[in-house]
Amino acid sequence: MLKQVKELSERFGIDPGVFKRLGFMLRQETVFIADRKVMEFDQVKPIRRGIRFCRVFPHSVKPTTWAMQILGKHATRNCIDVTKEQAVELINGKQLKLNAAAENGFVIIRCSGHVVGVGHYKSPILKSQIPKYRPVE
Repeated sequence: MLKQVKELSERFGIDPGVFKRLGFMLRQETVFIADRKVMEFDQVKPIRRGIRFCRVFPHSVKPTTWAMQILGKHATRNCIDVTKEQAVELINGKQLKLNAAAENGFVIIRCSGHVVGVGHYKSPILKSQIPKYRPVE
């Protein structure tokens, strides 16, 4: 397991066993994640495989909303539950002022038991890191 994956596994309290069937690829400060068999397929040399799991910065690792929507259901730490109204505000790029039982840093945002996306919490401000909607032309 890559150190970035281990770091996020520990931050969010995700059992490392969840990652056993998955493979990882680090390309240009981005970790991609996919089924291990996809990562082992070597008939062509891809630019990348799987979905973006996280971005790697010099002093932090930022999980992606897409990966957390899939794996976040296994998280036991640093999750913030919000109401539907608050979720809509975050999806629209707004920030919330709230007191949460989470460490400062990246958090998983949940609503009604479902992962909405990723946020950045610096008590008492929760900022959305959810990608903005871009209409297709």
